[in-house]
Amino acid sequence: MEPADVVLRFLESVGRKSESEFYLSLFRAEPKERFAAISVDANVMRHAWEAVVLDLRFLAALGLTPVVLLGLHEPTDAPDHAARIHRRLGRAGVPSEILPVGDAEKLIALARAGTIPILVFAFSDGQTLEERVDKLGALLSALQTRKLIFLHRPGGLRQNGVLMPIVNLQKDAAALGASKELSRKERAILALSQKLVLELVQHKLLIAITSPLNLFRELFTVKGAGTLLRRGAVLQAHDALGGLDRERLRALLASAFGHPPVDAFFDRPVAQLYLEEAYRGVAILTDTPLGPYLTKFAVGREAQGEGIGRDLWERMIAEHPSVFWRARPANPIVAWYEQQCEGMMRFTGWNVYWKGLPSSSVPAAIEFALTQPIDILHATGE
Repeated sequence: MEPADVVLRFLESVGRKSESEFYLSLFRAEPKERFAAISVDANVMRHAWEAVVLDLRFLAALGLTPVVLLGLHEPTDAPDHAARIHRRLGRAGVPSEILPVGDAEKLIALARAGTIPILVFAFSDGQTLEERVDKLGALLSALQTRKLIFLHRPGGLRQNGVLMPIVNLQKDAAALGASKELSRKERAILALSQKLVLELVQHKLLIAITSPLNLFRELFTVKGAGTLLRRGAVLQAHDALGGLDRERLRALLASAFGHPPVDAFFDRPVAQLYLEEAYRGVAILTDTPLGPYLTKFAVGREAQGEGIGRDLWERMIAEHPSVFWRARPANPIVAWYEQQCEGMMRFTGWNVYWKGLPSSSVPAAIEFALTQPIDILHATGE
């Protein structure tokens, strides 16, 4: 097994150190069996299986025990593929055990003991793909799995040659499934992901499609490195702070910006507030003579990269097509803000953005934004 310090140095090369440290701490804090299930298709096992083994060795060195799934789509050679991974991990000093899909109790015991479970959908079982998906859904539910990852040689899904970073399985899947750009395997993954997320698994399950070479980037960075398939966020609309749990809202803002809001923030007027039902994201607007001003747009750190920000933004813009806002230049999503806005100006300490404003209102909107009180002291974002 690789020394942990070697793997940690590799992890730092994948993305920002703060992100990798955050996700590693998050994964280690949960029961080992919840970490991730990794489905390896037959094509990957034929052409890139050594990269899969290296991924598993590095994860084991970090104290993480993913559940490995083989034969979900093509079960014919799954037992041989499982034996190959098991032998290679054994030579590297990484404990693993091959077992059929379904014995959740034994799987949990193995994972908690640091042994990687290798689950096999065997051809001899005579199950259809639909039956295998049902069995997988029951297993993921029993384990409360956080993320299911499909290792796919081409990586994530693409449209017009461009990677789709996020797919809302409730809104986007029908049109995407009809696309001629998807392969038969990709359409199958999309369909079974819908069934798992929208029907079979009741807890929050994220599904990702990525290549074996990008697995660590998918797991340990906010941006990821593939396509994330997930249920759309459930958003609540409010026209005041009254009735909200202020301590949960305070914790959300502190998580997003690194510091909690000042007490005076809760006394300021609110015209419209969009809140993810579990307090994992929020957009807050106030009325001005120039139109709606976005005072806060925040997604909790643990939820960043899950598409909640996109859901919040789409709901807000659908109901408020004219809006302006400001952000610190150090805010990590300024590049995303630049994609959403129709215009912006940079100033010392602040960037000011607008969308849907008449040009005659822009100077006054900039002045308004720059003179607003600071709600979060020492914030890098706001």
